[in-house]
Amino acid sequence: MEMHIGLIVTLVMYIVFFTFQALYIFIPLLTVKGKRFSSNKHVFEQGISVLIPAYNEESVLKNCIQALLHVDYQKYEAFIINDGSSDQSMKLLNSLLQLEECKRNKANVLEHKEIKGVYQSALYPTIFVIDKENGGKADSLNAGIELAAYENIITLDADSSLDVHSLRIINEAFVDKDVIAAGGMVHIGQAFHGDYTNPKARFSINHLMKFQFMQYLANFYLYKITQTKFNALAIISGAFGVFKRSVLLEVKGYRITVGEDMDITMRIQRLIKTKYPHKKIIFIPEAVCFTEGPETFRDLFKQRIRWQKAFIDCIMIYGTSLFRKFGFGVSIFLLVDALMLGTLTAFPTLIIPFVILLSGSGAFLALMLFLFSFSLGVFQSVVSLIISHRLGHSFTRRDKFRLSYFVPLEIVSYRFLGVIFNTFGTVAYFINKNSWNKVQRVGRQHQTYGEELSGSEKVIPILQKSKKTS
Repeated sequence: MEMHIGLIVTLVMYIVFFTFQALYIFIPLLTVKGKRFSSNKHVFEQGISVLIPAYNEESVLKNCIQALLHVDYQKYEAFIINDGSSDQSMKLLNSLLQLEECKRNKANVLEHKEIKGVYQSALYPTIFVIDKENGGKADSLNAGIELAAYENIITLDADSSLDVHSLRIINEAFVDKDVIAAGGMVHIGQAFHGDYTNPKARFSINHLMKFQFMQYLANFYLYKITQTKFNALAIISGAFGVFKRSVLLEVKGYRITVGEDMDITMRIQRLIKTKYPHKKIIFIPEAVCFTEGPETFRDLFKQRIRWQKAFIDCIMIYGTSLFRKFGFGVSIFLLVDALMLGTLTAFPTLIIPFVILLSGSGAFLALMLFLFSFSLGVFQSVVSLIISHRLGHSFTRRDKFRLSYFVPLEIVSYRFLGVIFNTFGTVAYFINKNSWNKVQRVGRQHQTYGEELSGSEKVIPILQKSKKTS
């Protein structure tokens, strides 16, 4: 009897799991036919403020600045927020930008560490630097929100480089006044090369980078597109998010936590449910940035442990108010897919077929479950690549061949890392939930930008911006 009950519970768990995975496959496949938004130059330009927190990021600042100077947009300002760096970040910024002290109006709503100075580039007047005492990423973002002049705010990581068309695409998406926040597409920069206007994917990279590339495709093109359809987007990536400044001020800015990006998204979702039911959070896959993926397993482990700790933190804080203060979609996807399937039963779900097989009973069932899971994984990867192609990313014949043998290998090897990350991250949260474990940056992400920044004499003067007028 106990064996039969256990088998029934297992089958129910698998049915729920496969239901969610099927949604993640068929919703994007059936709804994404091509680009919805384009870099339309005839759409009126809304002002955009770009906020880039930076703590000891001297290795990636050149790439970040170079990308800012190449965006095809006029009405924007960018703030690089030096969060009390102990390296040469501030000295580097001054040498690249020729900084001059300036004054900016503050909202005086959000709290943050002391600002030591605000500077504007004498060479590129759209770029500003905020030099402040160290307070963490959330604190830096709050300082940037305070000083931002425009209603539309983009938050980027310092190792993220904007695609040349991203701001125009965001501008077009935010013509809809009901949109108060959005996430953009984040690609692994090491998997791309080419010129500024048309970066191309390339897979002459190691397996760890290929794994991250494929995982990002699935997480964004499958998961975020599907969750958006159900008004269930629970996290706007800190690497590339867009928000209404008035909304950020209303929710009292960012909370100092290990996962400020998920936390701010949850608080905006709560605001929508309790106060602005007609407003919405969307995902804009056409708006792209390139981020530097961890290049060692150790750094990848630290990154994913932090992500899992951020998820558990939000569950602990907001879990009891789901459904009451959050929409049905976000509550269901968080509780069932992310918490139950992704954390609580991730490990048992994966090992059950092997347990059944080793026990000598139900070998056929174990084999069927394994083959079904394997086929589902392959299908998800293929659909991710199909959606990528529909959104304008093409792959060479050689790269298609590389992916054809890597995808099956990834499913039976690297994908099991998710169980390790979720298990260790959950335990680590209850041991020390606030530790950050900063990932080492090497400054090699997205060679589209990096190749032109190899020497200091070539750093910025590739694209000339008008100098400040007196």
